[in-house]
Amino acid sequence: MEELIYRNNLNQDWISFIFFINLIILTVIFKINPPRFKSIILFHSTDIYIKRFSNEKKFNMISAYNILCFIIIISTLCLFLILLLEYNYKTLLFAFEYYYLFSLLILMFSSRYIFIQFLINQLKINYNYRIGVLKNFINNFRFALFYLIFLLIVNYVEIPNRQFLLFTLCYLIIWIFYQFRILILLFKSNPQQILYIIIYLCTLRLLPWYWFYVLILEPWL
Repeated sequence: MEELIYRNNLNQDWISFIFFINLIILTVIFKINPPRFKSIILFHSTDIYIKRFSNEKKFNMISAYNILCFIIIISTLCLFLILLLEYNYKTLLFAFEYYYLFSLLILMFSSRYIFIQFLINQLKINYNYRIGVLKNFINNFRFALFYLIFLLIVNYVEIPNRQFLLFTLCYLIIWIFYQFRILILLFKSNPQQILYIIIYLCTLRLLPWYWFYVLILEPWL
């Protein structure tokens, strides 16, 4: 049986601090609402979660609970990008670059959310679309949480590039499957509004990531 090889990472101090902050945030999320947190981490329980919590008077997308979940999602994305660059391009990044990435992603996703809410209100899109937005958010937090655990392992244990990329690719495929599952359910309930779904995919899902790559990531490669 092979022994674990601990990774010699020059960024380990500040990255360890980021993981510690994420742990504190997850603890706060759990303390705010333990039943909701337990329900959200189960892959089979999305519909149960929505039926149980979407009708609560205190529930809204801008609640403290959801804002903290959003921070975990963004933090996981930043850590993934930094470790990916280190693994494959040997690019040494520092704490201020993490904060830079974090701020840009916060701005990008917040702007996209505001724009989506504006479209929903202007187009008077029905309740199913609002549920679709909630399902998307739940899945993103769930996937981010489990991937954060993987990144924690990667940060301390030497894992070959191929295994790192293979696991990430498989994980991404599963995430895409769940995303398309949500879109298909929306299409089945609103087949006449397929045009909105296509516009949503092209402009609000893919285009921001294209510009993020061109303007931010490509100069580092």
